[in-house]
Amino acid sequence: MSGSHTGGGGHAVVVGAGIAGLAAAHRLLEHGARVTVLEASERVGGKLLPGEIAGARVDLGAESLLARRPEAVGLARAVGLADRLQPPATASAALWTRGALRPMPKGHVMGVPGTAAALAGVLSDEGLARIERDAELPPTEIGDDVAIGEYVAERFGREVVDRLVEPLLGGVYAGDAYRISMRSAVPQLFEAARAHPTLTEAVRAVQAKTAAGRQTGPVFMGVAGGVGTLPLAVADSLRSRGVRILTGTPVTGLSREPGEGWRLVAGGEEVARY
Repeated sequence: MSGSHTGGGGHAVVVGAGIAGLAAAHRLLEHGARVTVLEASERVGGKLLPGEIAGARVDLGAESLLARRPEAVGLARAVGLADRLQPPATASAALWTRGALRPMPKGHVMGVPGTAAALAGVLSDEGLARIERDAELPPTEIGDDVAIGEYVAERFGREVVDRLVEPLLGGVYAGDAYRISMRSAVPQLFEAARAHPTLTEAVRAVQAKTAAGRQTGPVFMGVAGGVGTLPLAVADSLRSRGVRILTGTPVTGLSREPGEGWRLVAGGEEVARY
């Protein structure tokens, strides 16, 4: 929430000091606002959390940034982490499925295959056959958005979702693939699915477009010391520029009073009134 504040520019209160809230505070500060960040827990960072396993420093949340988009990498550079950005070392990926560790299949878009053959060995024979039925199904009405898990299950069957889409997208977005927005999570596939009668054709269209305009450089970017250090660096940068970050301060009330505007209460005290 934001509003005017006597003595200068606007005052913004950001509720939550996860990476989204900290990034919002950073953006507001860049636009000249006076900013206060309120966090219910005793630490900043939210889902991004550094930790240790057997003495080794690891990320207990997300372990990399998407390098093909500018926001996260740009934020890391803005708070002094430019010299610690590095692409992950090349390594092969595998899935534990059907009682064995199997190489991650190729020819898919975030777990959604362009052919049944792309998932041979990963799915059961029944699961592969279910993918083939996509060509026989009438087009699915998508509308303005659809949950990607529900849509893929309708076209290809639940096995594809449970063995590929859920581990990949569910891990990236810390959510349930059967509830994750297709339009938000995989926008290129969403647009292709609206333009093609089958999901198989939509995936192949995305793959063809990607191959034609293939980008150079790494897909992902890591941070030396772990991605969990990013919110800590953002918080330090904000504090150094006058932003108040209050942890252990849950927001308990937000009300609008006639003639007096909005009133925000946190930790039993009025924090802001607009």
